Amino acid sequence: MIGMQGGRDFFRPDHPESAMSNTIGLNSIGRSTSKVIAVSRVLCILCVIYAHTPPYGDAVPRTLFGGEAVIWILRETLGRSSVPLLSIISGYLAARVAAPNGFGRTLRKKVLTLLVPLVLWNAIAILIDIVFSLGAKMPAADALPRLLTGIDGFPRLMPLYFLRDIFLCSLSAPLLLMGLRRMRWLLLSSLLANAVWNLDGPLFLASAIPLFYTIGLGAGQKCWQARAILRRPGLSWSLAAGVLVILAMLPFVMTDYSALRADGPANAALLIVQRGAGAVTFCLTAVAIAGKEQLASAFARFEPVIFFVFCSHPLIIGLVWIVLGPASVSLGANAALAAFLIAPPLVLAIAVLAAGILRQMVPRLLRLLMAGKRITDAQMAAITPPLAPLRRKAPEIS
Repeated sequence: MIGMQGGRDFFRPDHPESAMSNTIGLNSIGRSTSKVIAVSRVLCILCVIYAHTPPYGDAVPRTLFGGEAVIWILRETLGRSSVPLLSIISGYLAARVAAPNGFGRTLRKKVLTLLVPLVLWNAIAILIDIVFSLGAKMPAADALPRLLTGIDGFPRLMPLYFLRDIFLCSLSAPLLLMGLRRMRWLLLSSLLANAVWNLDGPLFLASAIPLFYTIGLGAGQKCWQARAILRRPGLSWSLAAGVLVILAMLPFVMTDYSALRADGPANAALLIVQRGAGAVTFCLTAVAIAGKEQLASAFARFEPVIFFVFCSHPLIIGLVWIVLGPASVSLGANAALAAFLIAPPLVLAIAVLAAGILRQMVPRLLRLLMAGKRITDAQMAAITPPLAPLRRKAPEIS
């Protein structure tokens, strides 16, 4: 997908951060591309936190100036527009890493890496609901399939619908690859139409995910490359970021924007353009970060735990904002904005601490929650240098 030069020492087997190779198939896709993907995953998942951090609501702020407008723009440009690149990466890895092993074996792994964490994390959230409500929020039996798996709607932890939709994309990957080989542009046009008009109905909870996943598949199969945007990265980044910001600010300049906000094809088409611009912006940002060794190391050291951060972030936000929410409201708009801005580093810190504790107490459960992956001593030491207790050797799991 992306080629880069340099950074070889970063991927030595004895380097603490080199453990990302176990996560994303370093030997299968090349060191420089792996480095960009690792940075991309950390960058995008940290930004996704902005999409799910209070204050909630779809109402457009009345003015471009003020904390509410900042929250709106950050949520649109960083939060929601970071997801498409994650979908593209999933497709790329499916094509470059999974395909050589056969899709039958790959799908068995996807059950462990996508469905098992989806069910376990939602089960934990349901259990917390029951405990905190003293049994008052006991879900109905017929609602459990949806709450646990999102089979016919959003799961209990709404952001984890991404795992559900990516699993469905994995099931469709052989057909999508066949379509890319035989009728590439017809397939992409059909997926674009599906994203705009939601032709699949309830099959995908986010109809744009198959489109971006297939773009990643095509990149992995070398149906197209990123040379166009990498030839002049500064110009490409400026154009993509400009489109992203302009579309995010559209509600403030269009008096009849309410028509576009309706659930219709016009709004969906604009969102596809906005999300596509976001994918290019985040991709080029990751390339720039990966080209700077120290900065890349700062991001990539969190890659081994970033899946845990993604899955746990709605739970952490919900629990933390029980305290921060009322405090920020009582202190005024500036406090609410400050609470919103610190959400990614705050959630990251809590998630890393929780993962470290689980690693010591219930390592097998942690491995299931982390899609079958294990945090090594070297990785934990790189992630939490000040926390000596969490760096002690954890029980090994076969």
